[in-house]
Amino acid sequence: MDIISLAPSNTEILYRVGAEDQIIATTSLCDYPEEAIEKPSVGGWTNPKIERIIELNPDMIVASDDLQDDAVDRIESEGFPVLQVKPHTVEEVYESIERIGEAVGRDEEASKLVQEIKERIEGLDFDGSPRIYCEEWMDPPMASGNWIPGLVGRAGGEYFIEEGERSRKFDPDKLKDFDPEYIFMNICGAGEGLSTDEIEKRDDWQEITAVKNGNVYVIDDSLLNRPGPRMVEGLREMVEIVNSVDY
Repeated sequence: MDIISLAPSNTEILYRVGAEDQIIATTSLCDYPEEAIEKPSVGGWTNPKIERIIELNPDMIVASDDLQDDAVDRIESEGFPVLQVKPHTVEEVYESIERIGEAVGRDEEASKLVQEIKERIEGLDFDGSPRIYCEEWMDPPMASGNWIPGLVGRAGGEYFIEEGERSRKFDPDKLKDFDPEYIFMNICGAGEGLSTDEIEKRDDWQEITAVKNGNVYVIDDSLLNRPGPRMVEGLREMVEIVNSVDY
């Protein structure tokens, strides 16, 4: 089966379930594992090159997220089968891994992967119940949603918005009322190449506990923003940071 992956998270899943040899192309954003970079590209995440897809003539295309709906419609209009997963919660991430595994004949491997992720998450616990805010976009500030609140909650933390809510803008006064003790910057596309000054210098955030105490940190966005196997690594980093802070 020849597969085109249209999302970095799906590419990571396909590699982890052992279907990497079936991948004939990915997108320009599929950069993990390193071997995936060598795969042919069909262009961007939301604007893949339909002509290139037609040329490659895959047996299946695996897409993700509502933001790819238009691209999926265009691809399906060309007669190609598309499996589109749209996880918004941790449980839905598990389900998407299972669905992808089943679709590519790797049911058992997918089930084992889900169980491994669950066990690793269950082994992570914050000291106490820290209030946490994660930021996915800076201009304007957007709170990270979807599965991220669920990850924090499973480790015993309190989060600013509910699991399953899309990442979104918010009322700054509500964030001040929540008063996060820790802020994590997982800004889309930035990796770790950020300065915490971007948040620490916001005039209207100076009285937030995390800012006052200097507890603003950067996490590689690919660990938290992708609904795939490495989300547990993002959670592990948060837990290690929080549990290492000594007051």
